[in-house]
Amino acid sequence: MYVCRWHFDIPFGRQAEAVKTMSAWKEEALPTVFRKAKSARLLAGHVGVSASHLVAEYDFESLGDWEEALAGMGEPRLVKHAEALAPLVVAGSQRWEILKVLG
Repeated sequence: MYVCRWHFDIPFGRQAEAVKTMSAWKEEALPTVFRKAKSARLLAGHVGVSASHLVAEYDFESLGDWEEALAGMGEPRLVKHAEALAPLVVAGSQRWEILKVLG
């Protein structure tokens, strides 16, 4: 099992807009291209981490399942969400972090 986390920062005061956009994306992506995700959630910084820092977290059985999900991100129905989110992501802040679940 792998925990795949997409980290990114948003401009101050735009959290509600980013959460709304990510929620709309999640509604379309989870049943389709991210269908192999065992779980998904959106996290925001709270204590010791800026509230402008968001993390989209997904659990996958294998790295192949995660790669398959990423490959589907360009589907037309998801592009509109990516375009809506793009101006809310601070340039250079986004990164993926992959953790392997042990035991």
